[in-house]
Amino acid sequence: MRGRPKQTEDIRITKYEQTIYEFDNPEYRDEGYRSVWNFDDKKSPSGAYKVVHHFPKGEKAKKPKIEKGRNYNKKAPVVLIFKSSNRSNAKTKMKIFRNENIDYVLTAPKLVGVPEKAVVVDCGVGNKFIEQYKLKYNL
Repeated sequence: MRGRPKQTEDIRITKYEQTIYEFDNPEYRDEGYRSVWNFDDKKSPSGAYKVVHHFPKGEKAKKPKIEKGRNYNKKAPVVLIFKSSNRSNAKTKMKIFRNENIDYVLTAPKLVGVPEKAVVVDCGVGNKFIEQYKLKYNL
């Protein structure tokens, strides 16, 4: 055959799984960390849509310590949108926490200014969410 060979169409893989191992000794793969990254262009075209970390035997993930009154960034308030009850005609309200972190706001059993029977609709961190939620929920 003369000339350049005919090109065949490349088949693009859109859904795949990648496993990454981190271990000290290659013979004992089970004794190290393992991360499984799932990719799917339909769910997330820019990267992995799900990552699962597996720890070595006998080791667990550290739980975060949630402290009241300590926010991560002084300039980023936590904006909480909630309904005063679970009724369909319940009023939608917005509460801004300027000195709390989002982990505390989402896990606290009681919050000042939020009733116990309130239903959380939306939550965000940053000044931009104040304006977005005012427009979105007509507040």
